[in-house]
Amino acid sequence: MISCTEFIPLYSEFFKFLEAKGGREAVLEYWYHVSDKGLGDKTNPNSLISFVERDGGLEGAVHYFDHTLAEEACDVLRITDLKNGYYYECMRHCPSRGMLNALEHVEPYHNYCEHCDVIYARVLNQYGLEFEMDLANIDKAACTSLIYAKGNRPENFDAIDDSKIVVDLKPEDNKYLHRDFHLSGDLALQYCGDTFGEEGVLEFLQNYTKHFYSPQIKDIKDRGLIAIKEWIEHNYEVEEASELLHTELTENKLMVTVDYSPVIAYMRSLNQEPSIYYIEETRTLYKTIAEECGLDFVLDYYEENGACRFMFSK
Repeated sequence: MISCTEFIPLYSEFFKFLEAKGGREAVLEYWYHVSDKGLGDKTNPNSLISFVERDGGLEGAVHYFDHTLAEEACDVLRITDLKNGYYYECMRHCPSRGMLNALEHVEPYHNYCEHCDVIYARVLNQYGLEFEMDLANIDKAACTSLIYAKGNRPENFDAIDDSKIVVDLKPEDNKYLHRDFHLSGDLALQYCGDTFGEEGVLEFLQNYTKHFYSPQIKDIKDRGLIAIKEWIEHNYEVEEASELLHTELTENKLMVTVDYSPVIAYMRSLNQEPSIYYIEETRTLYKTIAEECGLDFVLDYYEENGACRFMFSK
């Protein structure tokens, strides 16, 4: 399982993968796909389009960002003026971009934050709303955005007075646990498979694992199976699903059993089914880790709800 807290590096690396395959146009085509099939998925009650259609235009967009910004534990000032038809957001620190900036062994995709501008505008434009972003300070994990009715761009939109709804979110107000990222990660694997076949999915995940998880690989080489046990347990703890995970460690073997996948359960709570490639977040990821560390890996079983058992051994 790739934790939703580690989705952002996967996204960034996938943009690089696409650009290497087909240039800038390939990345843009994927962003359009994310907008249409992710944010624009009406079967998912957490999608942007569902909020907009359920709650109406600008107000629906505001409610969508209520949800996403809280789950990403952002440091953000938000100003909503429904009377004059606009919403302004000053992101003082984006934890997702901040995570990328802080990584010492992974370089962020050079236009990473531009995807927000593309995917949000593509949905909101359908409902007569403009979406603007200022990405001048992304090196500091900061940005601003503005949503307003087409042809009615406001002035002094960052002014605060009693007529506006002002929300000042601080990182300590929320926990960084945006489970919707699991859907986005699986959408990336599905798109990769549809575009490049199963071989493309395996190529991407193998390269991603070797690159992003290189610190874990080094730790496993240094400390052995106990390092894998601690790493997997940490991921399930982060996902608030420790009770689903069972590990048995001996001198030469680590057996891991998962009662069911918390990710698949979450997807299905939103009317979504995992792609045929979701299993590779277990099979290919752990197999690649094992190979890099000189270990054997066996996946004993993997059921439709993600229940599985696998083993690492010397």
